[in-house]
Amino acid sequence: MKKIISVLILSASLIGVSAHAQKGGQHGMQMKQMLKDSLHLTDAQADSVVAIRTEFQKKIRSVMKDSTVAADKRKEEIQPLRKEMKTRLQAILTKEQMKKMQEMQQGMHGEAKMNNDN
Repeated sequence: MKKIISVLILSASLIGVSAHAQKGGQHGMQMKQMLKDSLHLTDAQADSVVAIRTEFQKKIRSVMKDSTVAADKRKEEIQPLRKEMKTRLQAILTKEQMKKMQEMQQGMHGEAKMNNDN
């Protein structure tokens, strides 16, 4: 009986992890396609941009969640991360693609701000 329960729990856990990974994978694929279409990126460029953004989003999110650090100090810690991300993206994208991506980001931040104001 214990073995059956253990197998059921393990199976449920694996299904949950698989579903989460697929959802994250779908988001990554959507992001990649949107970047390719909007910025006219190659597959290699899009893969690199998604990987870099994912890496730095995790780092920035980690800093933002650190409640032991004051809010103004967290902003100071995030600035070099964003600068490094920008530098790495500039190595992959053309000037025009970089400009377009920054405009898209500003547009998204503006929309998010407007939605928060409502």
